[in-house]
Amino acid sequence: ERGMGRPATLEISSLSAEVCAGASFCGVAFDILTSEWPAFVAREDEYILAPSRFVALAGGEGGEGMLCTRASDQMLQERGVWPRYLSSLELLPELVPRTCWEWGQGSGLRPCPTYLRHCLLSSRRAGVPDAVRQSFLADSYLVDRETSLEAYLAQVGIEEYVMSCLPPKGLETRYGG
Repeated sequence: ERGMGRPATLEISSLSAEVCAGASFCGVAFDILTSEWPAFVAREDEYILAPSRFVALAGGEGGEGMLCTRASDQMLQERGVWPRYLSSLELLPELVPRTCWEWGQGSGLRPCPTYLRHCLLSSRRAGVPDAVRQSFLADSYLVDRETSLEAYLAQVGIEEYVMSCLPPKGLETRYGG
C-alpha cells in the first residue's frame, strides 16, 4: 500500500506479536500523547491493539501498554478497512493468496526489506538496551515460525540488501529508523 513491499518476491511482511505459550521478548515501551492516539490507531488499523503488561529490565517500574498483535482478514473486513487492502492487492495480480493476514507457514512470505531496515535502525538507536536489540533478533520469527530474524539476516547478502532498501519519497522520516 505504501510502495515499500516487493510482491514478486513475497517481501511484504511487517511485524506484529502473537501469543506463543512459554515465549517472551524484550521491547521498548514509549508514551503516545493523548492528542496523537487517534492518528496512531488509524495508522495501525491492520493490527489488534492489545493491552499488555510489561516489566522493566533493570528494576525500573513496569506497567501496562498496548501491543500491536496479529489480526485477521475478517477483522479488517469488520472494521471496514478491507476495501483499502483489497485495492492494494488488486494492484498486485501476481500476489497469491489474496490476503493480508492468512499466510501459511510454508508460504515463503518474507519481511518487507524497507520496513525491516526501519526496525533494525530503530533497534540500533542510542539508548536501546543490548538485551532489547538481541531479543528483537533472536525472538522475532518469519512466518514459517522457525527462522529467527537473526538467522534470516545471517544469510549471505540479506542484511546488506535490507539496509540498502530506502523508504520511498515522502516516507523517509517515518521509516528512517
